[in-house]
Amino acid sequence: MHEEGKLRKDGIIFINPSLTAEDRYGIKVMVGGQTPPLGLTHVAAMTLESGYRTEIVDATVLGLSNEALIKLVVAGKYKYVGITGSTIAFDSMSSLAADVKKADKEITVIVGGPHVTAVPRESMRRCKDFDICVVGEADYSIVELLTCLETKGDLRKIVGIVFRNNGELVDTGKRPPIKDLDRLPRPAWHLLPDFATWYRPPLHTVKRIPAALLVASRGCPGQCIFCDRSVFGNCLRAYSARATFGLIKELYYNYGIREVQIRDDNYLAFPNRLKELCELIIAEKMDLVWTCAGRVDMVNPEMLALMKRSGCWQIWYGIESGSQKILDFIKKRTTIEQITKAVVMTKKMGINPCGFFIIGSPTESAETIRQTIDFALKLPLDEAHFSYMTPFPGSELYDVASQYGTFDNDWKKLHGWYPMFVTNGLTSEELEHFSKTAFRRFYFRPRIIMSYLVRMKSWQHVKYYFAGLLGLFQIMLRQTASAGKTLSVK
Repeated sequence: MHEEGKLRKDGIIFINPSLTAEDRYGIKVMVGGQTPPLGLTHVAAMTLESGYRTEIVDATVLGLSNEALIKLVVAGKYKYVGITGSTIAFDSMSSLAADVKKADKEITVIVGGPHVTAVPRESMRRCKDFDICVVGEADYSIVELLTCLETKGDLRKIVGIVFRNNGELVDTGKRPPIKDLDRLPRPAWHLLPDFATWYRPPLHTVKRIPAALLVASRGCPGQCIFCDRSVFGNCLRAYSARATFGLIKELYYNYGIREVQIRDDNYLAFPNRLKELCELIIAEKMDLVWTCAGRVDMVNPEMLALMKRSGCWQIWYGIESGSQKILDFIKKRTTIEQITKAVVMTKKMGINPCGFFIIGSPTESAETIRQTIDFALKLPLDEAHFSYMTPFPGSELYDVASQYGTFDNDWKKLHGWYPMFVTNGLTSEELEHFSKTAFRRFYFRPRIIMSYLVRMKSWQHVKYYFAGLLGLFQIMLRQTASAGKTLSVK
């Protein structure tokens, strides 16, 4: 980090706007955990390295109102305000931008993140207080953009942004993906509130506390119709094993982290990198456990054995459905046989296999949903997550959803916890019934209950899991805003 005297006068404050548990999950209990805005730590590292006075404020975890945020912006005399957010955060992003402009119309509001990357023009049209939208990976874009603004240069020369010019939106085109991630500076974790105190992953993914999240690759070659790949694209790139290990060591030694959750879309895609990282962790003799996500067609016994030795205790697989017909339609490119083999193999090697499932895909029927629930119960899974098929902006399904059912395109509710998309032949009430049935039948079994009891090593764990249990009950008992009415197509 640069010394204060060497930093440029004009600074930038990056803000993750406030979102409540009800905003994120439709319930009042924070069952999903508090995860850090990792994207902001990457762009902040770039602006710091380039000499800009930089601050990150995570209003969600700190519970800060817009009024409190504006006071920070004004007191810090920031010339630039960067705001990030997912689709459900768009209203929060917009209201914050409006308040910034009310406080000082000369401040430049820069927005980025997955939602505005997916639909930049629509986002800019909906919120007139957004000055510039950074599309895609912002690591290099943000520095080039600030430099251009400081020197009053031509914004058309900055690739990867959408900005306003005399009332018109100007799109400078798509920026190519960053190929060498090792050249990027380490994330500016020190600008966030203390990891161990403020952040925690979702309870069903945690074995040891404190835990932290890490992203060690970008991009996904998959073609699943429900995924938004607009930020990182289909080009899969990864930090080297040594660079990833360096990040893990920093979390371990500097922040006291004892569990690392690698949140790559598919961490198993680079077997040689995975092998080297496992060997580095084993050689370091770290008192650490870790988890990751991966595809069922990319595991083998030798890989799993090495992962287990290095401390891996949980792998999340995107299973999605127990119907081959549905798997084929959503372009998952996996089979029921591959899924079964991978889950059984993972369990046999002593690693907890967990599954993501989706209810209500296009062409889904009551019978295929029952197949999915039965499949989840049949597999030796230790955890399962059942979400509704949701057409997120940037996904293939977002543009064609109305061809297969009714879609309520209310951005603030597109989080997967409401049946906003209802496929032809089913109703929202039926989808809710199946969702509650899936959670009840999976989690209220002696084997699953006992697995949670075994994990409780302290009163902190007890408190943590009890809050999650309350959240699960709220999910099962609630009636969503969509229940009992006909969804509109927008």
